[in-house]
Amino acid sequence: MQGIGDYLGEVGSIGISARQKDWLSKLERQIAGGREILKESSKSEMDTLNQLFWNWVRTEELKAWYGEPEKKSLFQGTSVTALTIPGEFETPLDLKGMEKLEEAIADSFIENHRRYESQIRGAIVENVDHWMSEGAFYGFAIASKVISQALGLTVPNGDVVFDVDGFTVDPHEITTYPDEVRYAYFETCLDRLTCFDGVELLVRELESSLVLADISKPNLAVYEDQLMLAPVRCNEICSLISRHVTDLIRDKTGGEISPRSLMVTIFDTDTPNTYHQINGYYGKTTAPMLPGITLLGASGGIEAFRWLYAYRVGLVSQKIMKSSLYSQVNNSFVPFVFYGVLVERDAEILLDLDNLDLLRYRGQISPYIEYLYLLPKLKNYLKATSDRDLSEDLNNIRL
Repeated sequence: MQGIGDYLGEVGSIGISARQKDWLSKLERQIAGGREILKESSKSEMDTLNQLFWNWVRTEELKAWYGEPEKKSLFQGTSVTALTIPGEFETPLDLKGMEKLEEAIADSFIENHRRYESQIRGAIVENVDHWMSEGAFYGFAIASKVISQALGLTVPNGDVVFDVDGFTVDPHEITTYPDEVRYAYFETCLDRLTCFDGVELLVRELESSLVLADISKPNLAVYEDQLMLAPVRCNEICSLISRHVTDLIRDKTGGEISPRSLMVTIFDTDTPNTYHQINGYYGKTTAPMLPGITLLGASGGIEAFRWLYAYRVGLVSQKIMKSSLYSQVNNSFVPFVFYGVLVERDAEILLDLDNLDLLRYRGQISPYIEYLYLLPKLKNYLKATSDRDLSEDLNNIRL
């Protein structure tokens, strides 16, 4: 099985493209603008901007409630979650490498595209030939532990729960131990966790992986007495999956279905409290914590697929999956969920379909980077709001 170190070895080739360089230059400029707003704004001004931001977050949460498929309803959500189709299997995927996972995603994409193409054509007045030639879905969200399975990120329980300087360290409670214990634990783990060979892990990366680790696992013998760790460097993983699956879809259909690029989002169902503590984000208004799920990675530039869109598709996907990765009760397993739009023009307006495969930036989703990038847009919304004498509204109620 190809490990995470080998898989990430391909990342270096991404950075040489002109598209990627242009995106990262734009990212730096926009972040500089966000930092300038932080520096120049008064507390009152920042309070207003923060309130606007949380109104947007709440909107995404409400829209997520519309996004879960209902019986006999094809288009059930709004905008980027209008078409929400689970990749469903009767048994858990027994994944032995990222190639197997990518092939399973491509096959499911093609199968679901063909299953729903005639219904989409019948529901839309406009000609959809171009849309269907690129695929019914612009991308998919995937559960983090599916990535963990494909990369072999599982270890015996005893390799991560052990004594350090008189403390029996439980990785799920890592922030409760003294700093010297945490570092000694990290050093020991580096020797034990060979599944991360080839990756020079930072302390926060290992701790993040461990704090999101799952005791519950698919009912497969290989996972008995094992702890499933969370993946790291998820933005890189998303970009690579996007490129590989896009190529597979084109190859498997002989070009009949040829996406320009595909969005990939990786999320974890744990609440992000301890994860944000470990990464230094907790309690900081400049690094907001989106509740309910932990967003780990996304492909595409921020304007190609927005941070809050990634949040919404993560919430919808979690609602659809409902622990189906592990449950043996219903024989319905959903490791990933495909997303499409209501009409083709929605995709062109809301998404940058040429750049959904870009490496967003190194590492995992950073709420600090995402929020700084968003700040100039929030500020411009306020600037563009026309002046209004609200007494006019009161006058309008008089007959």
